[in-house]
Amino acid sequence: MPIYSSDPIAFEGIIGYRHWINEPFTFTGVPDIDERLSGFPIAVFLPPNRPTHQTPLVIGLQGMCAPYGWNAFIVPTLTQMGIAVALFDTPLAGERSLARTFSGLVQQEITPLLNRCIPFDTPLLLQIFSCTARDIRLVQDFCRDRYNLTDSRLALFGISMGVLLAAFAFNADGIGKRLLGTLGHADLQTFAKSWGKVILPDLAVSPLGKLAEVLLGRFQPELKCVVSVLRVAKSLKEPDSYGYACNPMTYIDRVKPPRRVRFLVGKNDPLVRITDAQSCATRFPDGACYIVPGMGHGTSQFGSSFVDHVRYFLVTQLGDWQSDD
Repeated sequence: MPIYSSDPIAFEGIIGYRHWINEPFTFTGVPDIDERLSGFPIAVFLPPNRPTHQTPLVIGLQGMCAPYGWNAFIVPTLTQMGIAVALFDTPLAGERSLARTFSGLVQQEITPLLNRCIPFDTPLLLQIFSCTARDIRLVQDFCRDRYNLTDSRLALFGISMGVLLAAFAFNADGIGKRLLGTLGHADLQTFAKSWGKVILPDLAVSPLGKLAEVLLGRFQPELKCVVSVLRVAKSLKEPDSYGYACNPMTYIDRVKPPRRVRFLVGKNDPLVRITDAQSCATRFPDGACYIVPGMGHGTSQFGSSFVDHVRYFLVTQLGDWQSDD
């Protein structure tokens, strides 16, 4: 696995180390596409004045197609707690995308696929989930080997779609002692049901959806890919075999105590139903869900900001890791 030498990087005034990892993975079978999606940057931040072999690690994931730099705000909070942080771009995000827009907009990131007649569908989504789980393990091993972060305490942190990606690794592959999710939960099927209006995914797979795709391709090509996204949502809310394999909750029986799961969602979130998040949390042996009044999908109508809520969430859920025990 080629790993290129580090460059300094600063997030929120904290100096870290940026590396590039290149480990091939087959996403589509198209060589140049797979090559672009395989290599990824990783940024590692170490706390001061703590022996690395006694330092816990948090690996953070952003939402679907969102660059890892959007997680910069968690770095000072965790390093001040004596916890190391590793962030990396997932497939189709940031420096690992095909469009390189750094916008976090799924429709912009999948357009290069559709332009090459490569479908954005559940088989590709399963490859993205599987590769991300592999990469989380690669990042953990890299941090151990390069920075001597050998402490067994590892938490996976995710935002929005990053919760599902982290949960897949946590449930299916048994990676991590704690799963901390914000603006999301671990049940892909119910998450898909809450995306957009209920009728839209059904419309997308109907003949009208195909007609809309043709018309959008002719008159508003930048929106054509929305139909593909809705088709995927349809295949997840009524899962095909690939959608079933993608769902982290398919592997819930592999999660045993004392592994811990916590979710933080906004009461006014238009994409995540709080009842779904609460129900998902109860299915874990040690799971809980916290609801923030007034908060939407990363926004707040009043009171403290989303960033402040997440920082407090991390402090409360990892406070016991500040000691060396």
